[in-house]
Amino acid sequence: MVFICTGIEKLDELLKHKLKENKIESEIIFYADYLLEEKSRDLYDTVILAPREDIKLPFKDFLFALRQRDKRVILLPGNEESKHLGYALALGIYDIVFDPVTPEKVVNAVKNPAKFSDVQQYFLGLKGKVSFSGEAAKEVERQNISPEETVKVSTAAEPDKTKEEAALNQIKGIMKLLGQKVTKDDINEALVELEDAVIRLLF
Repeated sequence: MVFICTGIEKLDELLKHKLKENKIESEIIFYADYLLEEKSRDLYDTVILAPREDIKLPFKDFLFALRQRDKRVILLPGNEESKHLGYALALGIYDIVFDPVTPEKVVNAVKNPAKFSDVQQYFLGLKGKVSFSGEAAKEVERQNISPEETVKVSTAAEPDKTKEEAALNQIKGIMKLLGQKVTKDDINEALVELEDAVIRLLF
């Protein structure tokens, strides 16, 4: 079940209609905090969400609480300069639809979950310098290199890795973005370190 909770009535209705056309069951949620109530926990697995003024928690904490419940979040943050983007990426929210939002774009995000490779360029834009696999990415603006070019260079230089190694490198990249360092080579222990770092950041 997909819950729709953008706070924009017309968009919510369009999304519900478009999801129905694609045979995806959905419900419009008017009260955002209902998403965190115990009675709704098992009623949905995905939420289409935009920042809303009626959410009682700070939005970053709201996102964290949703991820704690293992909910998939399709985020409509506005433009690429959104202050919420960094928190979303740190929490593993990769399904992000920027303005201009259309029902077609959102439904496509519902049907086709994004991968890390789909959002890696946004990590490069969050700070002047972000490191992946031990290689520092140069500041994009200073070097007059587009994010796309930077990504291509980094990918070409990276040797083939197992899925676990690739996941560990992704964790290391996120930790460097947060100004932290992974001290464990075991992926489960590294995930615990990442979780601790995110909790310290948010609280």
